[in-house]
This record gives sequence, structure tokens and C-alpha cells, in this order.
Amino acid sequence: MAAPTETGAAARATSLSGWLRGRTDAELAELLRRRPELALPTPADLSALASRLGVRSSVQRAVDGLNAFTLRVLELLTLADDPVRLADVIQLVGGAGITAAAADLTALGLVWGEADDLHIVPAVRDALGTYPAGLGRPAVVLFRHVPDVQLAPVLRALGLPPATQPRASASIAEVLTDPDRLEGLLASADPAERAVLDRLAAGPPVGRVRDAQRSTALTELAPPHRLIAKALLVPIDAQNVELPREVGVALRATPFGAVGAEPPTIEVRERRPDELDRGGTTAVLDTVRLVEALAESWAAHPPAQLRAGGIGVRELRRTAKELALDEPIAALIAEVAMAAGLINATHGIQPVYLPTAGYDIWRRHKSARRWSELALAWLAMTRQPSLVGQRGERDRLITALGPDAERGTIPALRRLVLTTVAALAPGAAPVSRAAVLDRLSWQAPRRAAGQRPLADAVLAEADVLGITAAGGLTGYSRTLLAGSREVADQVLTGAMPVPVEYFLVQPDLTIVVPGPPSAELAAELALTADLESSGGASVYRVTESSLRRALDAGRAGSDIAAMISERSRTPVPQALQYLIDDLSRRHGALRSGTATAYLRCDDEALLARVLADRGVAGLQLRRIAATVAVSSAPVHRVLDLLRGAGYAPAAESPDGELIALDGEAPRAPSRQPLRAVRSARAADPAINLAELVRRVRSGEALTEMSRRAPALAQQVPGVTSAAMMGELRDAIRQGRQILLEVAGTDGQQTRHQLLPISMAGGVVRGHEPGDRSLRSFPLHRITAVSVFGEGADDTV
Repeated sequence: MAAPTETGAAARATSLSGWLRGRTDAELAELLRRRPELALPTPADLSALASRLGVRSSVQRAVDGLNAFTLRVLELLTLADDPVRLADVIQLVGGAGITAAAADLTALGLVWGEADDLHIVPAVRDALGTYPAGLGRPAVVLFRHVPDVQLAPVLRALGLPPATQPRASASIAEVLTDPDRLEGLLASADPAERAVLDRLAAGPPVGRVRDAQRSTALTELAPPHRLIAKALLVPIDAQNVELPREVGVALRATPFGAVGAEPPTIEVRERRPDELDRGGTTAVLDTVRLVEALAESWAAHPPAQLRAGGIGVRELRRTAKELALDEPIAALIAEVAMAAGLINATHGIQPVYLPTAGYDIWRRHKSARRWSELALAWLAMTRQPSLVGQRGERDRLITALGPDAERGTIPALRRLVLTTVAALAPGAAPVSRAAVLDRLSWQAPRRAAGQRPLADAVLAEADVLGITAAGGLTGYSRTLLAGSREVADQVLTGAMPVPVEYFLVQPDLTIVVPGPPSAELAAELALTADLESSGGASVYRVTESSLRRALDAGRAGSDIAAMISERSRTPVPQALQYLIDDLSRRHGALRSGTATAYLRCDDEALLARVLADRGVAGLQLRRIAATVAVSSAPVHRVLDLLRGAGYAPAAESPDGELIALDGEAPRAPSRQPLRAVRSARAADPAINLAELVRRVRSGEALTEMSRRAPALAQQVPGVTSAAMMGELRDAIRQGRQILLEVAGTDGQQTRHQLLPISMAGGVVRGHEPGDRSLRSFPLHRITAVSVFGEGADDTV
């Protein structure tokens, strides 16, 4: 159903709801697209939509999303008296783009009406604050609240006759609105006074002055007080003054501030896209390697979880030292690994952080797939790693993986930052981050102050993770942001150097890998050598401790020597072979194992009989002395099995005293299993918006019909009278359309236009005009029926 298109003077709207009725379906759909909160829930009619346009929270959100130029145009419109003629604003400030900005404000529903009769939605002035464009309130408004006793010296200084309120404030305001007299007052200001005026004219127009309302001789006053006496400043209380709007406009070189209609340009360095991609792959490989190194480090030495969550400063410092990283980068790697589900906290009495089962699956994937999982986790996580180490609420230190690093708005900011960089040509990289931040500040100036440090951190993190290279967005990242993960993996795989399966052993016991190592080679080198540097080529060093690590992992000395000999393209140095042989010969001379329980008996024969008893073979008792045997089973199990086999064991304390043990082993509390959340595929937004507009139009038509159609039955929900049933049956027989009022489950009343065709089983069924689908309404929820028209083809 299309809206009326008449735009002449006779059709000019006098209210916001009337203006909405004159908008086309496309314009209403655009309004709901840009301000989606207006459609939740669907407005009953256009009057309901008009009331939502004035909700302060919705207006605040829309104003905060305006760019700098559109925001300045909105401020200029609010400075004028309602209604506003756009031509007057253009004549006042000049410049191109004001008409387009006003159209954008109209599309957002912040301004309504025609170009020569614009109205501001009331909540907009509250959203902008007291000082739009950094200007104070008009002089007539400010002086109206100044007592007569304080206005008397001002009137004398201006050469005006004595007067009282409101004539006094009007006389002073008349002086300030006279350009010639105001220019004379400003010319009389000395340098100290002019410095105060210029600072307040730049905004905000409010300053703090001690004893702002005192009155003494003009020559004895400080510069701010002399300005008060000249009516160039107005005391608003005992400690604060405000610069009148007329004075601020006169002091500014550009009366309403210099804001460009176009965003600031970003100076870039042009590169070939494939060159930028190759530069990014170095950071990609480093990111994958660091996540794997962090997981292996925490598997060997799990950091304890703090009581409030996260890991302590010492644990983060230890991890950074092991990974040869700065602490902020180590925090970033830990946060991304956590967001990707590769590490998690255990649920024991003393929780620690360990790799998850998902990590073992992740590390078997190719490098491109592993990186894309990390990149997507970074984009979606609601945590900001750059906050780690800072002081949060209640002056508490923000820890890595702790709750204080949560920021719900950070995913949207990451998308905005990367979208801004993606707007540059492929291969282009910004010369500086400041230019990107300036562009973001222009796009959303009201949010820029708080978001600029976070946006700077997002750009730095993107470079570290390989999403950008030298500040420019890589080709595979563009594809990933567009939602094509498989294609992004293919592009990244093509940009990465081919993995190598060999290395070069140097005489100083270093191993050089001339390219990214394959997954198998990287695993072997991680056991056998220590990484010293990475990049296009990696350098490892073989040491006693690294070889001992490989021996502890189960490798034999011959296996290590064979691996190095097979993989190396250079002869193996004799010193390395001697080192391997010497360590493998000494390895295992002293041995240590794990024993959970021991069994001690002074009767060697009894102990021998227990060891030979097949009934207790499950304990795997091992004799380590004539009277002592050990087992890896818990003490409770050892005692239970021995008693079940007919023996009479007892538990003892470390000093040999007999003790009684509780026979019931502790158990962890049960928890509900996690359930997978499945979401339906989103429909076409344009179709959804068109359906929303159709419903609002239908509700508007039904509201209009309800005003004209007489109500034939009216009652409370849950009671259907015989008269109402009779009217429904007559409408079915005669083919007349009806207007139903139905009470929903939430108690809300809705109206429906219906052509009824049947009534049975406690429901009435029929078709809505223009809709061939069958609708049904329970009779017990119908609260009113209105019948109109004389036939099935009647329309309203």
C-alpha cells in the first residue's frame, strides 16, 4: 500500500504523525533501517511510530551516530527558532552540503517538514546538550536570571538608564545584538580580557570564576570580573560564568565552527596488493606460532586462575619472557586463544588455565585455517586486551583473561575501524594511524573522545595479528570480512611461502630454516631446539636443555641424531653429535616416578603373599624394598581392595601413627551440559522492512476505519456474547468485511481487517485484504467487532 505523494501546500503536515503519513513506503523503510529500534515491537500505526521518534534514548543513539558535518547542521537548526527555513541557515553560514545533510536528518526522523518549514523533534535539543556548536545561550535568556542588584553596574557601564527585570535584560541583550556596539565592546577589551574571551569562544562557553557575583569598582576587578561588568560574560551562579551566544559568534573567525562536508583524507602509500599480502603472512605465521607456543607453555606450567578470574601479573610476565614478547602482546595472544576456545580454565579446587581438546584439533589444520579461526575470534570477542595492566573500576588492576577487560561495544568498533581502512584502494596503506583516527572522529565525533584510544589499540592489534600489513588491509582480510572464509583461506595459502621440510645446521649449533617449517618439522624443532628468531627464515639453537627436553619427551639419542641427519642439507657438526651422544648416555641414570600410595609391612612373607595375590593385581603394587611396596592407586582404593581380599590393612600418617580415613571419595558437583544454539538464516532485510511498513500502513488504515465504523459489540476479553456471535455469522453469510479487536497473550490490543469465511472450533477464520493466506482468531480473545461495507469487494 503506497503512501500519498501529494506535496503541495494543501497537503503540508502540521504534526509529526501527519508528516509520516505523507512519506512513501521507501522512505519509511529507510527510516526503520537506519533506526531499527523503532520497529521493536512493530508499531501499531503511524501515530505510535511518531511517538517513538521522540523517545530520548532512540534520539540519543541516532544523534551519536551522525558525522561531524551533519551534526553541525543539526546544531545550527536547533539554534534557530522553530520552524526553521533551510534557506536562512544556508545564507547564514554558506557552504555546500547543507541541503544534503538536512535531507539525511529528515531521513533519520530527527527533523521533519519541508525545506521552508522544518521542525526539530523535541528530544533532539536534550540530546545535543545545553551548548550546541560550543556556543552559549542567548543574552536575553542569560541576563533574565541575573538579579537587579547585579545588573545595575552593568547598565551603568553600558550607558543605559536604570531599569529592573525584565526591561534591564532586554536592554542589555539589545546592545549585544547590535553588531556595531558589540564590536566596540570587544575592541575595548585589553589582552588579558581578550584571552579569557577567546578561550571561552572556542568552547565550551562556561568557565569557573571565584566570586563571580561580587560587585566592586571596575578598576579593582580581575579580567573575568571586568568582562562581567561590561556584559561580555554573565554569572550563572557564584562560581561560574557563561559567554553569551552573540559574543561567541562575533569572536569566532568561522561563526559556527569550521567543519568540512567531506571526511578528512587519509594519506596513503601505494603498493601492489600481492606485496601487501606477502608482508602480512609474516605476522600470520608468527601469530599461529605464538598461540601454539603459549598453549604448550601453559600445558607444561599451567598458570593459576585468580579468585576474581584471569591470571596474575607474575604469570603474564613469565609467559611473556618464555615467548620472548612484550607483556601487552602476550596478553593479546592469550585473549585471542581464549576467545578461539583453544585454552580454558579448569574447574578444580584450584583452577588453572590449560589447552582444550579444541586446541589439539586446531593444531592439525593448515596454517591458513588456523589463522582464520584466530582472526574471526578476535573480531567477535567482547574483550579489549589493550586494557590489561591499566587501572579499572575501584582502582583495581585489569588482568589478562579477567572480567574487567570486557567491553561489549568493542566488536562494533573493530568492524568500524577495519571498514574505514577497507575503504582505501587495495594495496594502499595509511601513512599514519592518526589519519585513520581523524577519519573515525569525523564519522562519529560524539563518540570519538572515548573511542580514540581503543581505536588506536585496534589498529595496532590488527597489525600484530596479520589482519593488516603496515596499516593496510590485506586481500585475504578483505575476503574474510566479507564473509567468505573458505576463499580467504585459499587467498592466504596462495600468498604464504611454501612450507619447507629441511633446514641448515651451522657449526655454532644453530639451525636455520629457510622458510616456514611444515607442521611436522616445526613440532620436531620445538622439542629439539630453542627458537631465537622468526620471520622469512627461522633460527633455532640446539642446547643441552633443548636436547634434554627431547629426551624427556621419549626421543632416544639415536632418533634425534637420525632426524637431524635426514633433515639437514649441510653436514652435521661433530660437536653436535658428541653432545647428543653424551646427553643420551647420561639420561635416565637417576629416575623419578609417581606413587599415590605405599604399602609397608614388617613381615616380609606377608608382603610377598600380598604381591602374589591375584585378587589385588589391579593395584599394580611394585616392591621397592624388602618391606615397602608402592602403587599408583589412591589410598582409599588400596585399603578397599586389600580388605575385600581378606587382609586387614590400616592407614598411617607420615609419622607412622595409625589414622582413620573416610571411605567415601570426594566428587565434583554435576552441571547441566551445554546446548548448541541454532539460529535460523536471516531473511532479506529489504523484504523484512517492506513487511514492517505494510503492517504499519495496515494498522494506520484500521485505526482510521475504527474512527468511522460504528462499534456493534464491545466487551471484555474471555466473554463472547450471543450478539457478537450473531454479527460474525451475518458477516460470513453476507460476505461483509469486519474489523476485529483482539487481545494478545501479553494483554495488548490489536486490530485486524478480515473477510470472514467460517466460524467453528472456537475460532473465526478468514482473509485479510491483499493477503491470500488464511488467518484465524480465537473467539474468546475477540473484544470488539465492527462491520462495514455492503459486500466482499468494499474497500476503505
